[in-house]
Amino acid sequence: MPRLIQPNHPQDVEAAIEVLGNRAHAAILRYLHQKGPCTTGEILKGIILSGNKKLTRPSLQHHLEALEAAGAVTADSPSGERRGKRVKYEANIDGVEFELLPAYINYLRDR
Repeated sequence: MPRLIQPNHPQDVEAAIEVLGNRAHAAILRYLHQKGPCTTGEILKGIILSGNKKLTRPSLQHHLEALEAAGAVTADSPSGERRGKRVKYEANIDGVEFELLPAYINYLRDR
């Protein structure tokens, strides 16, 4: 089995790779951008209806946490205060466009 290459990237580049290099993240961001703020259940239902039958609630939650950590998604409730609450997530396309994407491009261009 091939070994994965894992060079040390700056934190902003790692965040960009995490968001931009994942098909599930792209589907979630696109869905949230199109529909506006949604709960986990609404996102799951919408993405499954659009053809991604393999997405589960735990994997969606994991993806949302990664997207939120990277600044690509925001939530209406702080992460430490969500127990028992219905959280709505929203895409932060400006964060992707003006922070993550430039960090990735600048890395590729060796700036």
